[in-house]
Amino acid sequence: MKSLFTAAILAAVVMLIIIASVGVVGSGIRGVVKISTDGVEMEPAELQLDLAEICSGKEVRVGAIRAEKPVEIKFSVQTATKGAGGNVTVAGGLKARLVGGQEYVIHMPCAVATGPCYRIMVIIPGYDAPLEIAPGNYDFYLSGSCTTEGNGWAELEVNVVLKNAKLSN
Repeated sequence: MKSLFTAAILAAVVMLIIIASVGVVGSGIRGVVKISTDGVEMEPAELQLDLAEICSGKEVRVGAIRAEKPVEIKFSVQTATKGAGGNVTVAGGLKARLVGGQEYVIHMPCAVATGPCYRIMVIIPGYDAPLEIAPGNYDFYLSGSCTTEGNGWAELEVNVVLKNAKLSN
């Protein structure tokens, strides 16, 4: 029944978009509709970050998160080296901050690492373990700090993904 209701809503939205695109409903209508079945969504769904800006320590608003109900979240970070010249290692941590009805801070040590990175061994809610957040809309901010060692250059790609912890295990 739920999937039938979801399909009906999606069909209605598609029809509205088609009608709007030919100018019947009005001009200037733009939007993206996401239907979340797991109770939490992030816009955009996957982030590709400008590391120079994030690693400068400056806090940057990178998106929004909406929780339809109390939900356990967990961030995962994937770092890939796209190119390098010389002998360079990069290590750094990120900090996510969700600001809405409540505020949550999630530290992500060694999120950016092309070589050895040492961190304190504690379980961090929202990074190593699930973190329950209250329903609501949250602005999503990232900041960080990175260090480099060696000589040369490195081009990195860092992706931060938000997951419903109960569905990602």
